[in-house]
Amino acid sequence: MANNKNNNKVDIFNNSIIMSLFLLGWPMIISNLMQTMYNIVDAYFLGKLGKIEFSATTITWPIIFVFISFTIGFSNATVALVSQYTGAKNKKMSQKTAGQAYLISIILGIALALSGILSSSPIITSIAGENSKNVVPYAIKYFNVIMLGMPFAFLFNISGAILRGWGDSKFSMHMMFYSTIINTILDPIMIFGLGPIPKMGVVGAAWATTISRIFIGLVSSYLVFKGERGFKVHVHDLKYDPFLIRKILSIGFPGSMSFTITSIGFAVIMKFVSTFGPTVVSAYGIGNRIINLITMISFGISAAVTTMIGQFLGANDIKNAEKTVKIAFIINFSIISILSTLTFFFGGHLTKFFINDPEVINIGNIFFTYVSFSLPFFSSMSVFVNTLVGAGRTGQSMIINITRLWGIRIPLIAIMANNWGFMGIFYAMIISNILAMILAWAFVHFGNWKRTII
Repeated sequence: MANNKNNNKVDIFNNSIIMSLFLLGWPMIISNLMQTMYNIVDAYFLGKLGKIEFSATTITWPIIFVFISFTIGFSNATVALVSQYTGAKNKKMSQKTAGQAYLISIILGIALALSGILSSSPIITSIAGENSKNVVPYAIKYFNVIMLGMPFAFLFNISGAILRGWGDSKFSMHMMFYSTIINTILDPIMIFGLGPIPKMGVVGAAWATTISRIFIGLVSSYLVFKGERGFKVHVHDLKYDPFLIRKILSIGFPGSMSFTITSIGFAVIMKFVSTFGPTVVSAYGIGNRIINLITMISFGISAAVTTMIGQFLGANDIKNAEKTVKIAFIINFSIISILSTLTFFFGGHLTKFFINDPEVINIGNIFFTYVSFSLPFFSSMSVFVNTLVGAGRTGQSMIINITRLWGIRIPLIAIMANNWGFMGIFYAMIISNILAMILAWAFVHFGNWKRTII
């Protein structure tokens, strides 16, 4: 049984870099694609209700991501520490780190969920603005139900991060598979009603997602504590350890602030988009969903990079750490270039799949025509950023993420949207995507990421 459990772990020291990227990356790609399916499935069914209902999830998503993103930094800190301790063959510290990460996620998840529910009404009303005010009642109800499942989403993120740092990326994929199936089955039932279950509309989509998240949060944590995947966290690992708590917080906080400030930036961008009304909001929402679907491939590759960089640095294998970055960049840029070519030519058809509204389809087609060719640059940025994350240099990754949004994209949108309308938003996305990759490359090329943090 022990051998089968250990088979879940990818041994990067006895595989080629390309093979390790593949073995670690493909489960994360599938996992991320299934995560995106939550939004795709919601969008498909809500699109049948109309563009007002559809816009409710588009407006709330940046706010939801503000809360999700705060825990991402701590998940990344967990991956960095567990992977480096694993590379250094220090099993006890890997397990202790995992226990402390759970402790942080439980406290953080409950606190953020409560604060989100209490502040939902004024925040959503402010972002929607006057031109999209009819979306607000739907958006608030949707958001509050999603917040109820947030602590469980955090538990799942930490469980996946622990095993990913150890070298098992299939775990998240398996959990996301079950969660996506539950969400897909519940969505139409709870949105449109079935038998004793009443029609709930937008709120039904939120409940489907929340129930799914409760399931994977509890099951994934149980499996890690039971040691079913070969890596076991013990109850005594939850005992407060000030050294490791400080370590996780010092590495995780810059990353969490990075993602949180970035998410707030996207909420600000949504405020600009909302000024053009539900038609542009719907087209923009569809465009972002398709982009997320494509860039999930990049995030899967980048997640593999995080684990490999951490383990190679923990083992003091600098040469293979450098090779990992170069090979991952080439593979990622090539794949996304092919996929973005398809969105360039078939953007209108993709938009029509969600909403068969001539105005929305037209704007969606314009969106893909302009934004598509910048996607390989944007997605490749994640390879460089995750290199820094795996090395524990989350402060540097924070600078990159905040600069690309607050230093480049938002000022450009403010200027260009005023001069060229909604087209200015698309122009700003193109410029910021290209400049962001150049900035991230510069940090890796000239930076000090090759020293360990353990």
